[in-house]
Amino acid sequence: MNTQISVAIHILSLLSVNKEPISSKFIAGSINSNPTLVRKICKYLRNGNLIESQQGKSGYRLAQSADQILLGDVYKLIQDEEHFAKIHQDTNPDCIVGQNIQSALDDVYTQVDQQIIDTLNQTSILDLTSKMTETVQ
Repeated sequence: MNTQISVAIHILSLLSVNKEPISSKFIAGSINSNPTLVRKICKYLRNGNLIESQQGKSGYRLAQSADQILLGDVYKLIQDEEHFAKIHQDTNPDCIVGQNIQSALDDVYTQVDQQIIDTLNQTSILDLTSKMTETVQ
């Protein structure tokens, strides 16, 4: 798993609490990163119809309401690996474990992946930002 998922959730949360379009430079300042990373992740989010930007206007905004954006959907959109953890591929085919470890782990990892998505889908961007604003008050 990589940090791009939490960065994507950060971006969506930031867009949720700001009603006006926000520039990649402003977002980069919030996540303490560079605008290039922001634009890369925003491309995924835009392709997934979670955010939008307008031609000729600077900035991004949510494409749907924050209560409709579930963290599991963000995870599926950003996660670029087959599973939450990689399965080593270069095993010894002459060993009983080496012959079967990949398929055995694939079954287990598929179940874990679904549990991760199910758990994340219990929380929306609105849920997260509500917790943040409670903390501030």
